[in-house]
Amino acid sequence: MIYILSLRVEMKILKKDFKRATKIKVETPEDLWNLNKIITPNDVVGAKTMRTKTTSDKGEKRPVYLKLVVEKIHFDEEGTTLRIAGKIKEGPDDIEFGYHTIAVNAFDVIDIEKKWSSADIMLLKESLTYSGAKILLCVVDERRADFAFATDTGITEISTITAKDKGKQFESKEDDTFYQNVIAVLLEKKDVVEKMIVAGPGFTKENIHKILPKELKGRVFMGSTSVTGKTGLVEIIKRGEITQVLKESRLSEETALVEKFLEHLGKDTGLASYGDAQVLAAAKAGAIDILLVSDKLVRAKNTENIMKLTETGGGVVKIIASTHDAGEKLYNLGGFAAILRYKV
Repeated sequence: MIYILSLRVEMKILKKDFKRATKIKVETPEDLWNLNKIITPNDVVGAKTMRTKTTSDKGEKRPVYLKLVVEKIHFDEEGTTLRIAGKIKEGPDDIEFGYHTIAVNAFDVIDIEKKWSSADIMLLKESLTYSGAKILLCVVDERRADFAFATDTGITEISTITAKDKGKQFESKEDDTFYQNVIAVLLEKKDVVEKMIVAGPGFTKENIHKILPKELKGRVFMGSTSVTGKTGLVEIIKRGEITQVLKESRLSEETALVEKFLEHLGKDTGLASYGDAQVLAAAKAGAIDILLVSDKLVRAKNTENIMKLTETGGGVVKIIASTHDAGEKLYNLGGFAAILRYKV
């Protein structure tokens, strides 16, 4: 599979006022993903959009600035547009009021009026400071190469290349065709990434690396996995090979944190706690070193209290996306997990 973790230009706050309106300029699709978690129903969002004029018999639309009371938020499958739907609260007199949907894309500016929670502010800070990676990852063996895109929003499979069944008398010819097909995909993607990793079991990755064309030399790194497919991708993340190539990777960091927690849990060290009740008790005791919170629970009843207690006790809070394997594991454990400084 091919894995892309995209480099970022940081989201910009043009005006910060957590009691009134905070004005934000979106820079990347990952910023839209964070906004998807920050904006909730009953928030007020303002942005430029297109709306029908009341004076037009033909349904003519014009660009206007509208404020909506948010009812629904939808992040499209391509990860490039955030659609915010709700009832119009403010707008020009010559447009039709009622319900409207604002489509927010990269480089758009929006105003957000809401009751900002600690989790909301943390997500906003992450968008301001996070530097992602931009990597293309190919997991391959002698018969199959899997390709997928991966961003902070998860993994999207692209395609699979398979080698034809072959006998010894024409094994070399078929191998060469398969290798060239894999390289063709790498060449196709070279202009949208800065680094690449070719990984997998056996010697296929080395064979491909030996015949790379000049334009890929120095950009393709080798990794190692025991299998191909999605399991192979997860294995690379656990090994930290993505982080070795480009140090800043949210997906890799989040996976490593969950795996560290699971290691403590598996070894029964007494330094792992999970579930909201147990984690709350550890937070009250000031014992939490790292708190992991599923993004699905950032607005749960006890979340804000647990986060504040953790930070007061000198701990670090990490919000983990539920859209990758490690995030799913955390959510299935109750959505709260803590790595402790000492046993409670």
